[in-house]
Order: sequence, then structure tokens, then C-alpha cells
Amino acid sequence: MRVMILGGSNSGPKTGWAAILREIAGEHVIENRFLGAVGSLFGLLRLLKMIRDGQPRPDAVIFEYTLNDTVWMAGDSLEPETVVETLHDVMTICARERIRLLFLCLCLRPRDGGGEAEGSLFLDRLYREAARARGVATLFLSDVLGKIDPGFFVDPKHLDAAASRRVAEAVAARLQAPLPVPNDAGRKLSFAYLDASQASLSSKAWRLDHKSTVFDGPLIKLPRGGKCAFDTDGRLAALLIRSTETSGAYSIHAGGRTIRKNAQSLARQDAPNLIALHYVTAELPQAPQVVVEMTASEIALMAQSYDLTLMDGPPHVPFNDQTLEIAGIMVHRRRSLLERALARLVAC
Repeated sequence: MRVMILGGSNSGPKTGWAAILREIAGEHVIENRFLGAVGSLFGLLRLLKMIRDGQPRPDAVIFEYTLNDTVWMAGDSLEPETVVETLHDVMTICARERIRLLFLCLCLRPRDGGGEAEGSLFLDRLYREAARARGVATLFLSDVLGKIDPGFFVDPKHLDAAASRRVAEAVAARLQAPLPVPNDAGRKLSFAYLDASQASLSSKAWRLDHKSTVFDGPLIKLPRGGKCAFDTDGRLAALLIRSTETSGAYSIHAGGRTIRKNAQSLARQDAPNLIALHYVTAELPQAPQVVVEMTASEIALMAQSYDLTLMDGPPHVPFNDQTLEIAGIMVHRRRSLLERALARLVAC
């Protein structure tokens, strides 16, 4: 069986449970599409891009983002409704493509005394309820380890080698029996991914091709004074960017409102050219178009309302030398009241 892993840094291919799974489950072809420091919305983006690009479909997906969603929600960058709608879109795509699905739900290291932290338990409930509504298999860390103890972790976000092996063994055992395919393939998607090829560019912007172990596709590069526009017909939910040495602050214009975000990331200490998903925490209005701009005036840019980005850092180059590289955007298209009512009926 061809198995795709979509997850955060605990799912890395060199250490952790995913690396061990590859060793002990040799009867399966494992395709690891992990990326650290992103949440479930990026996993959905991977699936939407897979469909768009006509990539081969896996037989099964292991979806491991509960821990990262907990971090983003604790940092006030993610709302519960976004997580739930993301999970339903993931399940809808798998239902349409007849892909088997497992939600693997890890958690943060608890404080001394053991037991899952409140934030992790809250995300567990969101995943469990969504999975139950659509007939999807789940595997929680407590199912594998019993009581969650701080000794199972090497740091607040990562399991140690022994716990990782137990997770891998539990996943391998779960793959022995066929995982279910989610139900309700007719449900409408709430999110859309628009990549760099779908944007219109100003004269100062240009496209380039990007290929790496974690992401392949076109990028738009914006110097100061450059901008690009996406026809959205919805609300901007997140931007997929590459944070580099020259990354800096940028503007987003939508529906008559403007906000400022920062593409420079402290996480670049581990990956100098970092693919990152920037959630938009401000309630931008639904708009027919979103414009992303590297505003030329520092005074004008700094006067704009700042939108929180976790782990953003100070610039490394002078203001006029700063750039932005953007791969695409995630757009939320809210379902109608009738569509939501029908979905609730199906879930009952």
C-alpha cells in the first residue's frame, strides 16, 4: 500500500516515528511529505495541490497535525472553526479520491504530574468529533502510551526515541487492517488554494521555479515596490511564503482593509530558506481580490495594523533591500446556511 504522511516535525523522515515506520513496515511504500512548524491547513494545502497538479494518489494518508494546531491556537493564530473546517475538507478530498485516512493525534509535553495539557485535550476533542462524524480512524497518543508523562518527550514538542518507536509500532499495527475511507464525498469544500501562477504581477515582480525536499512549485518574488494580486472570491486565510535572508515586512490589501505582516522568521535558524504558512489572524472581509505588496514607504508600512505571525524576527537587511517570496494563498469560501444545515444532518 502506498502511504502518504502529512505532518509536522515529529513526522520528519530522519528521526521520529515516521522514520521507524519506514523500517518496520517494509510492505508499504511510505511517502513522507512532512513540514515542521505548520498546522493542518498546510496538510490540506498539500492535498489540494496534489489534485491540482495531477499527482499520483496514495492509498492511505496519515494526518499528524494535532500537536502543531495546539501550538498555533495557543499563540492566538488559529480558531477552532478553522481547524474543524480544515479537517472536513481533508476528509472530503479523501472521500472523493477513495483515499483511506488516519488521524494520528500527538500532543505537547505535559507539565510535571503527567496527563495531557488542556490545550491538547481540546484539540483532541475537535479531531475526535470530526472523525466520528465522517467515519475516520483515529490514533491518539494516549491510546499508545496510556497516561502521558513528561518523560516521553525530549522537549515540549517532540517525543523521545522510545515513545516514537511505540507510536510507529501502533501505526504499523493499525495499517494491518484496512483503514476506512471517509463518508460524504458530496460535501462542498470550504478552502481553495491559489498558487503563484494564478496571480497577476506588477512590473517590479517576477516568477521563479522552486524545487526542494519540502515544496515544489512556482514562487513570486517581490522587491520593495512590487505587488501581486489574486482573484479570490472569498476571505484570505493564509499565505504560503518562503522566508529567506532578505525577507521583510509586507502589506495585504483586501476589501478596503490593509494589514501588515512580517516574512522574516526566527525558525530560519534550522532552515535558512524556510517554507512557512502565515495564518491571517485579522478578520479581513470577503473580497473579490487580494493584493500582496512590498510597500515602498517604510513610514506608510509601519503605520499599518500589524497582524500576528508566530516566531517572526527582525530584518537582516536594510528596508529597501528586503523582499518577499510567495508561493500561493489559502482562501476560505464560507458555505451557505443551507449547506451547513445539510452537513449537520449528515453528521447526526
